[in-house]
Amino acid sequence: MVSALVILQLLPLLGALLVWLLPRILANSRQLDSPRQLDSPRQGVLAGWLTVLFALAQFVLTLSLMPNWGVAQLPFLGVTLSFCFDPLAATALLVISGATVAASLYALRSKDAAGAPARGSAFYALILLVLFGTSGVALARDLIQFYLFWEAMLIPAWFLVSLWNEDPAKVKATGLKFFIITHIGAVLMLASILWIFSLAKTTNMDLLITFLPSLPLATLVPMTMLFLMGFVVKLAIFPFHTWLPDAYTSAVMPVTLTLVGVLTNIGIYGFARFLPFFPSNAAAALSLPLLIAAVVTMFYGGIQALVEKNVKRIVAYSSISQMGYVLFGFATLTTFGLSGSILNLYNQAATKLALFMALGMVAEAAGTWQIDQLGGWAKRLPLAAVVAVTAMLSLVGAPPTFGFWPELLTFTGGFASGQILLSALALVASVLSVAYALRLIRFVFYDPLKPVGNMGTDFKSVPIFLARTPWTGNLALVACFLILLFFGVYPAPVYRLVQGALAFLGLGG
Repeated sequence: MVSALVILQLLPLLGALLVWLLPRILANSRQLDSPRQLDSPRQGVLAGWLTVLFALAQFVLTLSLMPNWGVAQLPFLGVTLSFCFDPLAATALLVISGATVAASLYALRSKDAAGAPARGSAFYALILLVLFGTSGVALARDLIQFYLFWEAMLIPAWFLVSLWNEDPAKVKATGLKFFIITHIGAVLMLASILWIFSLAKTTNMDLLITFLPSLPLATLVPMTMLFLMGFVVKLAIFPFHTWLPDAYTSAVMPVTLTLVGVLTNIGIYGFARFLPFFPSNAAAALSLPLLIAAVVTMFYGGIQALVEKNVKRIVAYSSISQMGYVLFGFATLTTFGLSGSILNLYNQAATKLALFMALGMVAEAAGTWQIDQLGGWAKRLPLAAVVAVTAMLSLVGAPPTFGFWPELLTFTGGFASGQILLSALALVASVLSVAYALRLIRFVFYDPLKPVGNMGTDFKSVPIFLARTPWTGNLALVACFLILLFFGVYPAPVYRLVQGALAFLGLGG
């Protein structure tokens, strides 16, 4: 078990090192004087495929280890690393490695942004470093180890947002905002960890589970809140949301997909892992404030998405709104609500990846993200239209898509918790989701055809290449589409894994 978990943890790091060294390896093999003499596009393609293979290998290894759950200890440089592989860790690893595969496949089919560095070995190495950090977060069974991997995840993500950006005028402000706000959450988490260590003299989670209940409630509540702030920021809960719209919108699409599919979902994982970790009386004291913050986030994100004119920004604000539903499920402290939020690890990844990729293909072909300049793309890119409509149905929780099940469980948990007013307000907020979803789909895909460049509005005059996109992007798109439909009709496999995670967390199943 120890060797398997070490391999699971180190695979992305080994991949990052290989991808980073790829230019020098190729230069040596071809007896070139400098790696700069290499064909950069071909080198980028090879680096991209290596990234896909390493992420896919981690996905397959995670599947092969299930259901061999357990905790493994590894002495390393005078300290003991503690790894935990349970259904919740497996859920996180499947999602983040699968999302990395999708983002890398899309990167292979999309163009480099004007003014941004070429997507070569450094770009893909950073993506694998993000996967390495998030894998460490998922497997860590020690708080210091958890925090170090949390930082290891944020730093390469910041480089990706800052360097591969489509808005040169705002890139410094966007990168700085992303760095400062996300690290505020990390520092608050570190303060909680140091507070815990000063009292318990250990950061081993298995030992702390028995120690923390002995602390007075007046200590536990602020300690718990400080720790959870790292995840509140990562989920972009209002008012800690301001980093997300700019980062999602200005970053190149593969980076946006990495943020959506990997970083945001590791925030969901953090809540799932640590809300039950702290004693139930502390969580109960924080339940109402978290529920209120969740409902405010739902409305804020939904209203902003409804009035926004930039398509990418609309989806970014919808992400903020949807994270409100995720937080709401956790804050109910009911089995139903927790199940819905953990199930959203799968659903949000597949839904948002599908939506961003489909709309990204449209924007790349049209040359704009402005909603009032789009229209008629259901005829020009029918695959993108079908996937985008399916993803939007999942986003609003409509059957038979995947999103129906976590939304059903979340609202069931809300009413079961006795918070009738807040649950009713959350239902009202879901109307906003339907409104901005229908607006987006209508204006982009089903409005009258609009010109593309110098071409007319007659569909017959549009060149056939607009309806054809590189197969790697289509592969990722179709995979997300099938996930949304398959688990919408038959959610049992992932639901069983979620129930297993709750059982391991001591919350039944």
